[in-house]
Amino acid sequence: MKKRVLAITLSLCLSIGLFSVPGIRVSAGELDGTEMQGTGQESVEGEDQSQDAGQETGQDTSENQDTENRENNVDEGNDGEQVPSGDRVTPVEIQCMDEEGNIYYITDDVSPSVKSVEYRSRAANDYIVNLRVMKNGTVVSDVTEYTEYGTGEAGYLYGLSGTDAAYLGTENGKVKFMISGVVGLVDASKVQIVTRNSVGTVSSYYADGTNIVHKICLNMNSGASSSLKVGPQQSYMTTGTTYYSYDGHYFYTDYSVMLADYKNNTRKQSINPNSPYYNYYQYLPLRSTTTYTGAQLNSKINAKTDSTSKMWNIGSSMVTNQNAYGVNALLMAGLAANESAWGKSSIAQQKNNLFGLNAVDSSPGASANTYTTPDACVRNFAEGWMSKRYFNPNNSLYYGSFFGNKASGINVKYASDPYWGEKAANIAWNLDSDGSDRYKYTIGVKNADGIGHTDLNVRKESSASSASLFTTGSQSSHAFLLLGESNGFYKVQSDPVLNSGRTAVNGNSGEYNFGSMYLYVSKDYVSVVSGNKDYAAPGISNGSGSTGGSGNSGGSGNSGGSGSGTPETIADTLVVRRGATYYFKYTLSNGAADLTYSYGQANDEVLIGDWNGDGIDTLCVRRGNLYYFKNSLSSGAADYVIRYGRDNDEVLAGDWNGDGVDTLCVRRGNIYYIKNSMSGGVADITIPYGRTNDKVLVGDWDGDGIDTLCVRRGNTYYFKNSLTSGVADSTIPYGYASDKILAGDWNGDGKDTLCVRRDNAYHIKNSISSGGADKIVLYGRTNDITYAGTWRK
Repeated sequence: MKKRVLAITLSLCLSIGLFSVPGIRVSAGELDGTEMQGTGQESVEGEDQSQDAGQETGQDTSENQDTENRENNVDEGNDGEQVPSGDRVTPVEIQCMDEEGNIYYITDDVSPSVKSVEYRSRAANDYIVNLRVMKNGTVVSDVTEYTEYGTGEAGYLYGLSGTDAAYLGTENGKVKFMISGVVGLVDASKVQIVTRNSVGTVSSYYADGTNIVHKICLNMNSGASSSLKVGPQQSYMTTGTTYYSYDGHYFYTDYSVMLADYKNNTRKQSINPNSPYYNYYQYLPLRSTTTYTGAQLNSKINAKTDSTSKMWNIGSSMVTNQNAYGVNALLMAGLAANESAWGKSSIAQQKNNLFGLNAVDSSPGASANTYTTPDACVRNFAEGWMSKRYFNPNNSLYYGSFFGNKASGINVKYASDPYWGEKAANIAWNLDSDGSDRYKYTIGVKNADGIGHTDLNVRKESSASSASLFTTGSQSSHAFLLLGESNGFYKVQSDPVLNSGRTAVNGNSGEYNFGSMYLYVSKDYVSVVSGNKDYAAPGISNGSGSTGGSGNSGGSGNSGGSGSGTPETIADTLVVRRGATYYFKYTLSNGAADLTYSYGQANDEVLIGDWNGDGIDTLCVRRGNLYYFKNSLSSGAADYVIRYGRDNDEVLAGDWNGDGVDTLCVRRGNIYYIKNSMSGGVADITIPYGRTNDKVLVGDWDGDGIDTLCVRRGNTYYFKNSLTSGVADSTIPYGYASDKILAGDWNGDGKDTLCVRRDNAYHIKNSISSGGADKIVLYGRTNDITYAGTWRK
């Protein structure tokens, strides 16, 4: 497999063109030799996904530039001591983060090489591994590769993002170390080993009276660091005290005691030996949902940046894609802000790439995927990268669906920054300033001690005899979202997409259904570490927001769909048609259909209406001037058939007199012949309106219970509130001239409004006005025919 490493070159200085930054690196993972270039044009429900090639255009101004290596002469004595010398230092720009999730940059012009005698006795206790410098004194300019101790898994990290690691000894010429939860073996030539008392600073945690703050050391000589909130101060901590930990789970007040425990493969001398701490957002599976709507998330993101950011108003898109592909929108926002410097990095600005996707180490700027819009990038990330790859246990990138660290989670293969998961979690914690999402879910962890390596079966049912759909892998600290318990098993939210019977992983689809995709793991191997013990299940956010979108669509443009407008009327929703089969949704949400049945023939023209006044819209198929009406949402013979008009008439349906029953209207040119009963014969009302080549919509635009006409010319709509000729009562522009349009009462207020369809995305307005959509829903496939109606009371 080809290892791919992304360079996150995120400098606020870049945004004003001051200088180029040697990048902080992250990995997009091992893609089995396949380069995934995407523009966000993936398939949806029921379709195989293919990735369109992204552009590789130009040279990104933030492309990694290897810093000039500092050459040090090393004198080696017979006792093994190493004394680096030399004073040349190449300044580097380092990306840092503060406790509020703000990203900033420092110029580090102090040598990271520790100028002191390193180790004289390998049996001595207090030594530190310096990951920024190799044994010969050369400053590292690339990732450091290692093998995980206990699993044999290959790993990598970047010392510029986290300099110090605990030294645990040397085995067969390999240095054994611990950082970010992982115990690794690294070639001794690739790191520097220094004494604890020879360095100025190391990474530590601080209890500030409210929060636990992680101070990440970036240079043991200069004291450069990032400071992250990792959650609330725990009851076993003392305010004002500094603690040490290289896994973030067990804390020590004495560095030597910590090293002794690590070497003895225990945590018994920590201050919390029986209560490992797990940072909530760092270990919450992304197979969860935020309580924030798209508009609310927009507001929170926008408060952290400005309108030049590519993250401006991106919250709505994140909620929409959360509901379609099962990736938590709040956590997506935290990840994107960390990767793109709140939408200000050059890759974000130039390529609409918020997640550093496909920015390979050798040419991050040139190779990074290019997207038509930030929305397209969000979709590609949620569907293609997360749902189909990182959350799929049949993919080599799978280590769990949570941010995690270098021991488990997305961080293992996505990021060479060992504290990438903590950084994304820090931003999510700050975005959730209302506390609405905190501890909403119950989190369980396999091998919560961080020591064991159980490869746990994940089963279809709560029985040891039930089929195992996959195993977790042997990494420790693997997190699950717990939904309940039964027969000695925890019911867990499934990481991968499952087939309809929950009998196998569906690796071909990224679409996710929170309600139907769950599995079971034995309670014997899982510890509850955080969250609401009531087992709150993920729910779909309503996703309301204020973003529009772009693109062209196919599909149907006419809709009946309005009823009497009474307070009891339930909002209109969608049905997609494939041939003669109809897939009905009862809510304006993504996911599987609530009702499916067949009616008529594949080439029938279809009308939607409430034909008997029971408040439910049903189907009518037209063949020539014969109309076959059904009064129930079911297959079978028509309930009645009538003849009306001519074979070549354009036909509309609506409640023209406010009696709660939809009837027919034939259009010839700009003349409309309206019937107020289900019968043939002469029209009850005849009116001219608009022009012969206008496109026409039907709806109750003012909530008076009577459907009237709207003519469309390009992207301009001319609404009439009465069945009369004359000037329009209101005129608005909305969407693009190429958009397909539906009309419906989307919020149940008795008034019909517009929805533009672009591919399988529906941009819904709840008022007769211009501006961004109030809600965006993904449903069905690009080539589906779509109608709107009220399918249940």
